[in-house]
Amino acid sequence: MNEPFLDTWITRVMGLSSSSPAARLKAFERRQLDALNHIIIHARNHSRFYRKALSGISDIPLGDLKDMAALPFTRPADIQENPKAFLALSQGEISRIVTLNTSGTTSDPKRIFFTDEDLGRVVDFFTAVLTAIMNPGETGLIFLPGDTRTGAGDLIRTAMEAAQASPVVSGIIRDFRPAADLVWSTRPSLLIGMPVQILALGEYMKSKGTLPRIAHVILTADHVPAPLVDRVEDLLGARVLNHYGMTEIGFGGAIQCPARGHMHPRHPDLFFEIVDPAGHPLPAGQWGEVVITTLNRRGMPLIRYRTGDLSRMIDAPCACGSPFPRLDRVRNRQGATAHTPGRHGLTMADLDDLLFSLPGVVDFTACIQSKTDAGQAIIPTLDIEIMGLGPRTQRIHIDPGASPGLTMVLESGRLRMGSITVRPFDFSNTYVTKRQIQFNSHGFNSHGQTGSGNTEVQPTTTEKRFV
Repeated sequence: MNEPFLDTWITRVMGLSSSSPAARLKAFERRQLDALNHIIIHARNHSRFYRKALSGISDIPLGDLKDMAALPFTRPADIQENPKAFLALSQGEISRIVTLNTSGTTSDPKRIFFTDEDLGRVVDFFTAVLTAIMNPGETGLIFLPGDTRTGAGDLIRTAMEAAQASPVVSGIIRDFRPAADLVWSTRPSLLIGMPVQILALGEYMKSKGTLPRIAHVILTADHVPAPLVDRVEDLLGARVLNHYGMTEIGFGGAIQCPARGHMHPRHPDLFFEIVDPAGHPLPAGQWGEVVITTLNRRGMPLIRYRTGDLSRMIDAPCACGSPFPRLDRVRNRQGATAHTPGRHGLTMADLDDLLFSLPGVVDFTACIQSKTDAGQAIIPTLDIEIMGLGPRTQRIHIDPGASPGLTMVLESGRLRMGSITVRPFDFSNTYVTKRQIQFNSHGFNSHGQTGSGNTEVQPTTTEKRFV
């Protein structure tokens, strides 16, 4: 990479000068403040939700980026309750509506509205990313849904064509053989897909012989555990780049630097904050919840949207030379935390880091069984079903000591290990719903018989589709 990753694009879109990095950084902060004030005033004047939410805020326009802390948060439930209240343009100016069904069966869906300008900015971001990692004429194989106009695969296809590369949009993987044949026939320099699906495909191709060497892999749409990244890189000889985003903020959010750095955010269009559990802003370097404000979404602006995801901002210069702030790996999703009694928690990320480090594991499910007997709580059990490519089940040893999160809840006495089973992997359930810990609650009467049971999936704070 001959120049800082995405800096040329950021400088162009934000109208920054090509002066020293320090001068560009100061100009960058001024542009972000100007953009924040513009969208806050637009939202207050035209959105029913923000007209009410910001009615008590007198210090607008803001005088400093730190003044964002005085504004109220927007929460996922606000969008679920009344998505049309967020509209700041007429519905005739909206070109695409995405409906996100939440994990709970009784929860209202979230509806996200986009204008043509919104989608054009997403394409512009992806074009900058793809131009930086692909050469003209190279092929990119996209294992994401592509049958909907302006869907994830379609947006990336448009961006790849703008980067003078050749896109092949295959859709999500449904079967090993066609996907493997497509990799062999197209010989792509770039694969884009969902973490478990790409890992499973790599393991399958390895089992059938040698694998093609692929320059880059972009993993998206779920938490990306470090052990999974290591295995994909070993299998494909590729450099894996993590992508973070969500539909609510306009698909593209941040992409990992090819210089083995952190993630470069879509700065011209998004403003990132990190807050503690009480909502107080945290300085760079400290872990907390990611909060995002959309800077150019005139149709459906979101101000201080709480994502439920955990990360931190890095303000030291990147290894690539970029002076702009970056986002660390998203460590886990708060909404995917299964809480056991006593306020101890276990996250899917804790299990991801443990189980994907085991050879042959390509996916798993986890379920916490919580029971009561005559009103007395029984210690919940954690049942795990592991999926591999082999046709037969085999014993797999799991060492909880390799996962600090799992060790904590086991040693607290609030959770105990239950059954561990193994079955062959298939694509039937991958990404039908988001990967998360399930929670099953069962009651027992005084005769030991099961009472009315309730099986549910812990609701998540956001629904991410191509993210």
